[in-house]
Amino acid sequence: MTNINRNSINKIIKKIKKSFKKSKSFDDLHKINIAYVLKGFPTLSQTFVLNELKWLVKNNYNVTVFCYIDPMEPIELDFDLEVVRFDKKDNPMENLENLLKEYKIDLIHTHFVYPPCTEYTLDVAEKLEIPFTVFAHAVDIFKKDVDKINRVKEIGNSKYCKAIFTLSQYHKNYLLKRGVPEGKIVITKQATDYKINELKPRTGRIRKIISISRFVDKKGIDIFIDAAKILEDEDFEFEIYGSGALEKDLQNQIDELNLKNIEIKGRLDGPKEVEKVFNKSDVLVSPCRISENGDRDGIPTVIFESMAYGVTVLTTNVSAIPEVINDGKNGFIVPPDNPEALADKIRYISNLNNEEIFKINKQAQKDVINTSSVEKTMNTLLKTWKEK
Repeated sequence: MTNINRNSINKIIKKIKKSFKKSKSFDDLHKINIAYVLKGFPTLSQTFVLNELKWLVKNNYNVTVFCYIDPMEPIELDFDLEVVRFDKKDNPMENLENLLKEYKIDLIHTHFVYPPCTEYTLDVAEKLEIPFTVFAHAVDIFKKDVDKINRVKEIGNSKYCKAIFTLSQYHKNYLLKRGVPEGKIVITKQATDYKINELKPRTGRIRKIISISRFVDKKGIDIFIDAAKILEDEDFEFEIYGSGALEKDLQNQIDELNLKNIEIKGRLDGPKEVEKVFNKSDVLVSPCRISENGDRDGIPTVIFESMAYGVTVLTTNVSAIPEVINDGKNGFIVPPDNPEALADKIRYISNLNNEEIFKINKQAQKDVINTSSVEKTMNTLLKTWKEK
């Protein structure tokens, strides 16, 4: 046998041994160690991440969170979970690499392409040869400056990337245009968790109109306030729940318009407070828009929550929302940035009789049960993680 042939055979044997050494059976995911690499955790604005982790812990999976900043809107966890910060020393990437080795991590999952996957998960997974998945949402792929630097094509084409999860066909089409292989894109909704109560027809008229969101431009809360101005002489109460950078601007808008029919009520701390607000409300308005910087919502989680609790949804035809809300069937849709259309639709909804509203809300509840739940999301994640 020539040296060339011997060397070739030795290289093949070495590759096989290395592959065998690195390969670990994912047939039983309870036997592997899962890492969630996140930006900031835990935060109220990402209940879908909390729901995934709570489900994994409840079902006895070995999961640890590694994050690198203080979370936005921090909350207390109501379940046992180890959360490790990896930015406490000079080299976060090296810290994360050492932690993944120390915890003998077999699989990495990340929420948001940019920054956590772009800056950490992709490179550390390739260096340590650990399979990973990432969930693409909205700001991490749609925002123009992020779109230029998020490396989503490189992420999708990495041999260690098992899948990029995303929310809709709209999202999938966007990722395909950016060079992500179709076979790597898996559509699933965010992991929503809510109590489904039996609906009964309302006895009173439509009166309380609410909006729940972070106070950022893409949420369109200024349009909600403008619609309240149009309807200020009619018998509606408008309430805004949330917090964020634009709170002062929104309050100034209310003051300058001298509105008495609308109030900023502050943020809601957890699902129980959200449920209380829904139980005393008639219509949820989510006036989403595409911001000048390209940022937009995918499908706001609050829409699913509203559908589940039997509160009529009024939103816009932005992004993937029309894939969930069918105008006049399970909710209502208007164009974005159009307070007149929003006000007209509120009047229209208020003029429907209670039986018509009940039919729409009942359909919405039925649809959300079939569309979005923590069980559906986790079954999709587990199935993908198991695939070789």
